[in-house]
This record gives sequence, structure tokens and C-alpha cells, in this order.
Amino acid sequence: MQARTSHQVACDLQVLMEAERSRPWARTPAPELAGWLIEVAEAFYSRGDALASETAERMGVSPASVWFESLFPSVWGLLSTAAFLKPLQGSLDEIAASEPIATEDFAGSPALRLLPANPFQRLLLPGFSGHVLLRPALSPPPRQPSTEGLALCLLPFNLAGIGALDILHLLCHGPRRVLAKVSEKASFLKDHLEEMFAPLVSCGALSFVQGGPDTGAWLAARPEFDRIHLTGSARTAAAVEAIAGADKVTCELGGVTPAIVLPEVGRDSRLLCQVARQVVFGALANNGQHCVSYQVVLVPDSLCAALGQALVGEMALVCRTGGPNGPHRLLIDEAASSRVTAMIEDARRLGASVTSIGERAGGRRVPVTLLSGITEDMRLFREEAFGPVVGLASLPDRDFARMALSRANQPSLAGDLGASVFTPFPKSEPVRRLARGLKQGVVAINSYPGVAYATSLPWGPGPGEASGRGWVHNFRFLEESRIEKVVLAAPLGRKGLGPLAWEDPWLPNVSGHSPLLLAKALVRSALAYFRKQPWRLLASQRDLVPALIGRELGARRLDRSL
Repeated sequence: MQARTSHQVACDLQVLMEAERSRPWARTPAPELAGWLIEVAEAFYSRGDALASETAERMGVSPASVWFESLFPSVWGLLSTAAFLKPLQGSLDEIAASEPIATEDFAGSPALRLLPANPFQRLLLPGFSGHVLLRPALSPPPRQPSTEGLALCLLPFNLAGIGALDILHLLCHGPRRVLAKVSEKASFLKDHLEEMFAPLVSCGALSFVQGGPDTGAWLAARPEFDRIHLTGSARTAAAVEAIAGADKVTCELGGVTPAIVLPEVGRDSRLLCQVARQVVFGALANNGQHCVSYQVVLVPDSLCAALGQALVGEMALVCRTGGPNGPHRLLIDEAASSRVTAMIEDARRLGASVTSIGERAGGRRVPVTLLSGITEDMRLFREEAFGPVVGLASLPDRDFARMALSRANQPSLAGDLGASVFTPFPKSEPVRRLARGLKQGVVAINSYPGVAYATSLPWGPGPGEASGRGWVHNFRFLEESRIEKVVLAAPLGRKGLGPLAWEDPWLPNVSGHSPLLLAKALVRSALAYFRKQPWRLLASQRDLVPALIGRELGARRLDRSL
């Protein structure tokens, strides 16, 4: 670590420690923190265009995707937490985790229904439901007394919103003051996050630092931290645990995310097209650099050819309308690009059929790619690609659900964070049993697992903890040891009724100004709803409704032109 960087980081660490000794963060009144979180949420909106513009330029994504994937989840999480804290009278260390009380049975498991959480979410996500499946109650661990420790948060490069919500989690569920190290691969985020989190930086609750792996290693070894949280790769987590000890570390890691397409989808060609659209979104959002980006699609033999053709069509459509990258996607660096390319060549060598939309462009760019006929011995099945590539694996139609469950639960399929199931019957008991039986911690029915990230649902790995440890997004302060799994379910296809039905607004089959206006209007509406500002809510609807209509009309025009 360079001397100048080392000195600055040490100074920032010392300032936080002095603030903690002066007034332990755990004694902060809950309503006081709620007020700061509301200010931060407003700053995320007011500075959203600046963050979206620079992120789009540097990361090769659209500004609308930054608003949908980073800004909206951040604002929703900040406001949801503030709404929980504001009416409480005690300090942060007096807030006990609430004991989840099952409201429903979900495939034989007691479950708590958390979504829709309010009327606004019911309108935003019509037909969606979200359940937290519960483990049996155990004796709670003894409550630890407040200490003068700090939390270290190692931020990922791919989405600013992940780092923002990780920081929020540590501030509330430590509770700890936080030193956040911005990834050296996305150092431009530091200035944006400092300005957005200014109320918490000013009061000495939070500080941001920069630096590379050596800075992270130096910080992980510091005795001032009694809690370390990171979102990143398994390799990074292992390195941090080797330095700090596993007891200090919680982490959210990625993995290979499967999508299971049940045979019943083939009864209607329109449903098959909707599945293809959802899969392409989940494979290409943020250029495939999500921790739950689709990587393996398990499909019945009878649907494999038709789904493959539909996927290629949707990929070509997205590449045609998806901004300056055309048929290529920009990855974080050349090493990431070379790794994805090597995985594609590995699959080709082992017998997979490769369909690329565009040729290899070199540098950081990788063509959007579909691999057909992937098998368990290919790297695509065993390693996270973190790029714009997805593979099809077919299984016999007979007893497909059982075989798909077995394949998705194979230890060789890396990680256990997210999975999806596509079916015309999302509420059926067999589908619910399939969702419960999957090893992944977040299972989406007829939707992308990442959509759960933007809602009121917790977020974490499966019981095997192959993708990390701990649950974040715990906006309701649930007893973490009781959380077994999260299941998000939705109808397949357009939502709503008749001519009022619309497509999921985040899908990328239409680009331009309407999706950006829609995403910004959603953030503004969330602020007005949570802050109980009826005139502001009414004004935001004047933007939201036309933007939603414009986005839907644009999508339908494009579909008719195909």
C-alpha cells in the first residue's frame, strides 16, 4: 500500500474510532438514524442522474438500467428501514430482532408473506408475492454487549446499490460505524457515494476509502474491526477470512444461477417467448455482471430447439436496441473478458454449439453468446462466468421436474444464491415444492431472482452457504437464524388485466427515453409514498403513468415489427 494511501486510510480509521469512543454508534436513537436515512434517500434521487451518466459511460450500460438496478433498490431499502426505525423510541442496541410469525403454509414449510409490503408495491408489482420460509425456532444466541468496534465493508464493483445496501445493513444490524472500501475497479463511485451518504459521513458514522487488494488486506487485519462484510468472489472471501478469521466475516457471493423451464410452458408459444425474454434479461442485465445472472437453462428435450431459437431472437433484439455496445457487452476489465471467452471455448471444445451475436471485439468486449448442449463437465456449469453468456441443457420430458431439481442441486453447480422456475402455474403445489426443494436461498417463479433484490424481501444464500453467510436486506429486522429461503412468485407474461396489462418494465426489449423516465418516476414515487407527501405523489404519477404507457407502446410496436 502506497505511503500516502496508507496514511489517509489510517487517518480515516482513527476518526471513526474517536467518534465511536465519544458516542458508541449502538446508542444512536432509532428515530435519529431514520431521519438521516431519509436524507440519504433524497440524495440518491437528486444525484441519480450524475451517477447513472458516469456509470453508463464507464461500464457500458444504459442510464435507465442504473436507475432500475442501483438507484431504485437503494432508495427502497433506505426508506423501508427508515419507516421501521422512525416510530421506535429506543436506541439501536435496544432493537431486538423480531420473531417471524408464520402467516401461511408454503409447500409444508411455515412462511411469512412479506410482499407486497404496502399498496405502492402492490401497484408496482401486480400479481407478485414474496414469502420468507422459516426454520424452526431455536434458542437465540446471547445478546452481545455494545463494544467500541467498527465494521469494514468491502464494496463490489458491479453495482453501486449493492454497496449502499451493505453499508445500510452494517449500520443497523451491527450496529456499527462503517469504513467502506470502494473497489479499485470502480473507484469513480467513491465521490458519488460520499455525496449521497453525506449526512452519515458528516455525523461520523461512515467513511469511504480507496485502494487495491493490498489496502483491503491491511484493513482486514486491523483489530479495530470486529465485523467485516463483503460482496464479491469466493476467492476474495477466502483471502479475507484467512487474514481476519471466519468468525468476523459475513459475505454475499455469486455462483451459477440456473433457470428451470417446466414442460407446461410449451402449451402456448407466447409463454415460451415470454420465458425467452425473461431469461435474456437475466443473462444480460448489467452485461451479465450480476451475482445471479442466468448461466444455465434446464429445459425439456421437446422445448429445447424452440426455446433456443427464441433466445437467439431475443438476444438479437436486445443487441439491436440496447445502446452503444451493439452485439457486444463491456466487462469490467480485459481479464474478465478473457476468462469468459475461455469458458466459451471450453464449452465449444467439449461439444457445445455456440451462437454468438457478433464476433469477438477484443479488449473488454465480449459478444452476447448462447451455448447449446452444455454438460456438467464444462466450466460454464462449474464456475461463475460473470459475463453475457448463457447455456442450454436439455433433459427428458418424462419426470423432468425431478431431474431438473437434481441437476440444479448438484454440488458441482457452483454456489447456492439464486434460481428461477418458469411455469404457467406459479401457485400450484408441485411448483411450490420444487421451489422449496432447490438449494438456492432466493428462488424466483416466473421472474429473475435479482428482482427480489429490489423489493422488501431478505437476500442471502441457501442453507449450504456455498454463496456466503448471512442475510442482508433485512428491512423488517427479522431474526436471521429463522430465515431458510425466500421465494418470489409472479404470473408468467404481461401483468394486469386486458388492455391495462403491461410487461415487466425493467425488461430490455425497448430502449430510449421512456424506460429512463419510468425508472426515475418510480424512484420519485417511492420517496413521495414513504414520506407521506400526497402532492408530490400526485405529481410523480403525472410522470409515471405516461412513462409506463410509452414504454409499453414502444415494446408492442417493436414486437409487431419483428
